Amino acid sequence: MPDPTIRVMADEMPRNSGRRENMMVYSFEQEIPLWGRRDLRRQAARAEVSQMAAQAQAAGAELVEKVKVAFARYYAAYQAARRATDQRQALQGVAQVARERYAQGRGEQTEVFRAEVEATRVVAEILRLEASLRSAQGQLNALLNRPPEATLAPPERLRPLPEARALDVVRLVEQARASSPTLAADAAAVGGAETNRALIERNWYPDVTLGASAIDRGSYGPTGYQAWIGMKVPLQWGLREAQQREAGAQARAARARYEAREQQIRGDLADAVAGAEGSRRAVDLIRRRLLPQTEALVRSGTAGYALGKVDLETVLRAQADLVGFRLQLLSAEFEGQRQVAAIERLVGGDL
Repeated sequence: MPDPTIRVMADEMPRNSGRRENMMVYSFEQEIPLWGRRDLRRQAARAEVSQMAAQAQAAGAELVEKVKVAFARYYAAYQAARRATDQRQALQGVAQVARERYAQGRGEQTEVFRAEVEATRVVAEILRLEASLRSAQGQLNALLNRPPEATLAPPERLRPLPEARALDVVRLVEQARASSPTLAADAAAVGGAETNRALIERNWYPDVTLGASAIDRGSYGPTGYQAWIGMKVPLQWGLREAQQREAGAQARAARARYEAREQQIRGDLADAVAGAEGSRRAVDLIRRRLLPQTEALVRSGTAGYALGKVDLETVLRAQADLVGFRLQLLSAEFEGQRQVAAIERLVGGDL
């Protein structure tokens, strides 16, 4: 209910002659909304609360997505630094073999220098990867509201990428319609705009004001009372028509925003699903075929170089290919985790 109005008025008692005498009038007025206005205002308030709550959930979902992506980046940087350390050890072993071959007169000094240069180059790469690892640690700590230099446990593993049947776009779109906080916020905004339009339309129907007063004449007469009823006359047609047009435009704009958001989510889901599926296939290919084949080639080449059956360039090229495939695997895993995190934000929950 609107706030009531209380009036205290000093007036003169009506007299034809004699001195003037004062009386006090104490009145109370209450406007009473009719035509369902109170229910509509309550619905509009609830819609606004729902919109704010959904926006808070959407902000939380975006933060969760950033944490997931930051952890995947931390994992990739950690594993890349480890793989580079392994490569350095392997190249140091090759350099040792080259020195032994040169000491035995079975190799050239240039091979020793070339192997040592490659090992030194990997040391520089390790320094770069360690800087990237510290950056990833700082980003993850910041998202977790921790000091940038706070210690993090070594990442053990990534979440497994979902199977193809879990990445059905039609099913994901339906899930987004049901649980996406972003869509829920836009839907609440649509409901609030429609309720506000209905409320504006009720302005053509006046509310009622009830009032009562008590008259205190002191010792000059008995206490008197008054009561009345009033209403506003809706004469400002132009104002109400403008308000109706404004409320209608706001409702149509809210509906258009909801439809645009739904279309955007549908497109983003299709793009993210395609990216996640491609990353999953790339991970399977590298992990099951390319890495085992390249690791076998490295072992064979290293053993053959020690026996003088394989030249140094072949061994170094095999080592470089192995490192390249390992980095491609980490990149594909990171990209898959990023796409899955985006899908989970769009649908409003984990897959």
